[in-house]
Amino acid sequence: MLFVCLGAGAVYAQGEVPENGPSVTLEDSQKVIGQWMQALDNIEHALDDGDVSGRILSEGRGQLDKILQGFSGLKNLANEKLGRLKAALGKLGEAPSEGQTEVLAVAEQRSRLNKEIEQVSGIIKQVELADFRAAEISDQLAKISRDRFTKRILGRVDVPWDSAIWGKAFSEAFEIPDLIRSRYSDLELNGAIGDQLTEIAPGLVLLFSLVVATLIGGEVVVLRWLPERWQQAPKEDRVSLISGTRFVFTALVPGVALLIVYHMVQRQPDLMVGNMGDFIHQCLMALLFLLFVGASVRSIYSPFAPKLRRVGTTESGTRVVGLLCLFAALIYAGDLVLLQGATSLGTSLDLALVQSVSNVCLISIAFLISSLGCFWGHGEQDRHEMWAKVERRCRRGLRIISLVLPVLTLIGYVALARFILENLMMVLAFVTSYWLLRGYLRALVHTYLVRPAPSGDGASDAVQGMLHFWLRVTIDVVMFTCAVPLAVLIFSDIALADLVDAAQTAFIGIQVGGINFSLRAILIAILLFLVVLGVMRFFQRMLNTRVLPNTKLDEGLQHSVSAIFGYAGICFAVLLAISAAGMDLSNLAIIAGAISVGIGFGLQSIVSNFVSGLILLIERPIKVGDWIVVGADQGLVKDIRVRATEIETFDRSSIVIPNSELISNRVLNWTLKDRVGRGIVKIGASYGADANKVREILLDIADKRREILSYPAPQVVFIDFGASSLDFELRYFLRDIGDVLAVASIVRFEVLDRFRAEGIEIPFPQQDVHLRDMDRLEAAIREMGMGPRKAADHEASLPEVRGSEAIGEASDGIKPASLPSVAKDENRDRDAAGREIPDAGGEPDGDAPR
Repeated sequence: MLFVCLGAGAVYAQGEVPENGPSVTLEDSQKVIGQWMQALDNIEHALDDGDVSGRILSEGRGQLDKILQGFSGLKNLANEKLGRLKAALGKLGEAPSEGQTEVLAVAEQRSRLNKEIEQVSGIIKQVELADFRAAEISDQLAKISRDRFTKRILGRVDVPWDSAIWGKAFSEAFEIPDLIRSRYSDLELNGAIGDQLTEIAPGLVLLFSLVVATLIGGEVVVLRWLPERWQQAPKEDRVSLISGTRFVFTALVPGVALLIVYHMVQRQPDLMVGNMGDFIHQCLMALLFLLFVGASVRSIYSPFAPKLRRVGTTESGTRVVGLLCLFAALIYAGDLVLLQGATSLGTSLDLALVQSVSNVCLISIAFLISSLGCFWGHGEQDRHEMWAKVERRCRRGLRIISLVLPVLTLIGYVALARFILENLMMVLAFVTSYWLLRGYLRALVHTYLVRPAPSGDGASDAVQGMLHFWLRVTIDVVMFTCAVPLAVLIFSDIALADLVDAAQTAFIGIQVGGINFSLRAILIAILLFLVVLGVMRFFQRMLNTRVLPNTKLDEGLQHSVSAIFGYAGICFAVLLAISAAGMDLSNLAIIAGAISVGIGFGLQSIVSNFVSGLILLIERPIKVGDWIVVGADQGLVKDIRVRATEIETFDRSSIVIPNSELISNRVLNWTLKDRVGRGIVKIGASYGADANKVREILLDIADKRREILSYPAPQVVFIDFGASSLDFELRYFLRDIGDVLAVASIVRFEVLDRFRAEGIEIPFPQQDVHLRDMDRLEAAIREMGMGPRKAADHEASLPEVRGSEAIGEASDGIKPASLPSVAKDENRDRDAAGREIPDAGGEPDGDAPR
């Protein structure tokens, strides 16, 4: 509804939508083509005169639109007739060669068809020639319009600085009511105009009553009777619902009513004639603009209900900015009405210039004050949010524009300043309305279609969140699709007929070489691709959940079948989409050649990994669920994708390995054939243990574990005589190699318990140290433990032995080398006692360490 209201002004400003070209038949095509060519001649003569008025440009553009539509319809009709004639001629077969004859009736039919084909072909060539001429004239009109627009916008005037001119302009402005009375005092309302007004008066009264009722009652309905669900909605949704409903009641409904009024008036030919029709149109545009701006200010700034404001203004800034926006809107709307009224009344150029300069400066001041930071504020948490940053940048841009516009007017570019100001005002109104309606629709969807589960189930919340996301995306796509063409109509000089023709051309198709690019075909191709892909995904899910689990295939083979089916579905959907888009599948050979060149340059690794992935799925050296070892990494295969394979390690981390590495390198697969595998537990027993007893204990433990297979039977191997123990190995086969660590741990626990119960020692590494001359060492240690005094007492206790030794020494005169000197021992003991150093004793010769 919003876009209808905003776009209506642009549509009506360009005139009514041209009707379709006249219904033309091939029989009277020559007459119609002649009329169209005469119309083209008249337009060319008007353009050759040099001084082309705006009315001639507008009317010429409308006539060209009708002529081009007629050419298009006639050409399509002729092509359709030509196709039927050629098909009928093909049914007659090939023409006889020279010297051959055919049946007379067939010959007459062939001659008649050939004549008709020549006639239709001639009509098509005439239409193509006339269409080319019309396109050239259209380009000429567009060039003249662009040149005039550029000259008008970039034209420079002398700004009146003389106070007398300003006084004259103001006095002339006050004389406008007298001019209106003198101009329309003799207007007769009793004739055709009176009859037309009488005819539409009841409808006008009803619509104006509806406008007043919605403007007054909209606020009451919104603020007094809120639905209970709105009151329970989150604050953001509640504010969006209230502001959106207020905008609908105070802008959209009155806007639609005013458009209906304008359409009713426009259908009366005597009411919309000349300058009066232009004045009524400008009044409608000004009123529509005021409606939307007023509703936007109440919905966004909410001066009298601060809790409902949608922007980051302060409480005082809300009122200031809101009033300044209304002030700027009033000035802009008044400028539109007064300027058109002055033009209709034939006032002087000085009045229009003074009015433009004054209005541009006043609106610039209002924008500058509104963009000041003192009226805006955000908390520290909201300051870095996206919308807060966008708001600050918009205010900065508005501040720059509000400073540039007065400068442009002062240097004489008044038309450029007015152009920038008019487009800025329309952009602000358009974007604000778009933003309000977008938030309103999103809040409605979130409130009525997306409701969180009362139980707080996480899965349900995830589904609701996904639903909310896609609904918001749908709203954005639909609104953007509607907003773009209306924005083109409002902010450009493109006529609605041209926009419709462009859309039809894009929808029907554009021929580029041998390929026809059609929006319709592209949309059908996308839709077909999504539908086929969805169907194939559905069947793939059925395979995974219902078909394959009921077969005897292992899990890895089931995954391979499912993956191959998914790849085939994608290829099938792509081929169907390409065919539906209008591309010849025979051209795929060229595309494949181009792709092969790309592969040769930069896609080798990607294609290698893709082909390797297919080999893995077909040859199946590894499967999903296998326990593999690749280099230093090992884990369970979780997924085999197009480019790489995902392995989940026993630490619950994921390793992504390119498929080409799994094909070209060595891979250890513990579960390739089956899940049976061997486990080994190494055990050591002391040399004093009974080896046969150890063997019996180990076999008994293995036989009691049901994870261990009885065939092949477990065995105990006597490995070696170790340095510290008798080394044994318990070897057994497991049903599932994935249990190897758990079973080995349990076996070790049981072995430890049984060995302790049986008194079998599990030794740790140990060494025996053997020393020679232990008797002499023990005697030396004992002597070292006596001390010097104990040694002296020991000598005193052996007088006879020492005496005999001394007598022998004296009688012989020779001192034995094996006996120490008594004097030497006494001096040594004395010195040791004086130094208070304990004597450790030593050998009798005195060379032992102390």
